[in-house]
Amino acid sequence: MENPLGKISKDNDGYKVVFERVLPHPIEKVWNAITDPDELKFWFTDIVMDFRPGGTITFQFRDKDKTESYGEIVAIEPPRRFVWTWEGELAVWELTAVDEHITKLVLTYSKLAADYAVKAPAGFHDLLDLLAERLNGSREVCLFGAEDDETRHFETQVWYAEAVYPSHPELIKNPPVVVEKELDAPVEKVWKAIADKDQLKQWYFDLDDFKPEVGFRFSFRGQGHKGEQYVHLCTVTEVIPQQKLQYSWQYEGHAGYSLVSFELAKMESKTRLRLTHHGLETFPQDSADFTWKSFNGGWSDIIGKMLPEFLMKH
Repeated sequence: MENPLGKISKDNDGYKVVFERVLPHPIEKVWNAITDPDELKFWFTDIVMDFRPGGTITFQFRDKDKTESYGEIVAIEPPRRFVWTWEGELAVWELTAVDEHITKLVLTYSKLAADYAVKAPAGFHDLLDLLAERLNGSREVCLFGAEDDETRHFETQVWYAEAVYPSHPELIKNPPVVVEKELDAPVEKVWKAIADKDQLKQWYFDLDDFKPEVGFRFSFRGQGHKGEQYVHLCTVTEVIPQQKLQYSWQYEGHAGYSLVSFELAKMESKTRLRLTHHGLETFPQDSADFTWKSFNGGWSDIIGKMLPEFLMKH
């Protein structure tokens, strides 16, 4: 994930997310981008505003039904603060001029119900990315609310689900596969088993190559329940030596995006390994190979049997 995730927390009136972005543009330009409908139509959607405190806002989705949603302007303090509601939720946009060419943007979006406490932050994360692109001159139009746009958000939603799961598991409608195993081996040995390509080939999959480096791409083949061949496409996303290894997990020719994390905890001469696989619901659910049950069985065998057997022999 290129830009930092927003921070999700719980308040008395619902959940909220806080985003911070530093934009290399003057504050007046950023203010115009977040308040002018002629700018909003590029990175957000078509919005009709009665631009005054107490004025109404109409958000026009770009789905086939051209759905509309409504809110109200709460405060306008150019060029620093713009506040509006949206179907009972609250958006507070705050701008600070770092210097004449750089602006810090803080967006606080709150009063979220649990059902939207992951999806909404993921959506605004992508919108802020589009805002940055628009400020840089992009004329691409956001397909807000369209079916193709929903598919594009899969990746961001998985990242937010992975981030919020440890502190707010109640927000995750589709729980990840989680497999924990106490291994009778020191953490240094376990780390090498999951991060060294020569060792991985002996107990995991026949990887084409592997390096525990953020951004490294690798692939391998796997077989489904009925002999189907799947090409797995992965990219390393996080590496903390002897503590955490994470990579994305996708399939060539199939929709979906997921994240696999190996987390290690030292226990004197032993190691506690926790495997978490988020995002399984984004894969085609009409295939038995992509169900939670299938992944749970596979990972339980890999972490619970194959890895311990390998460590015992080496």
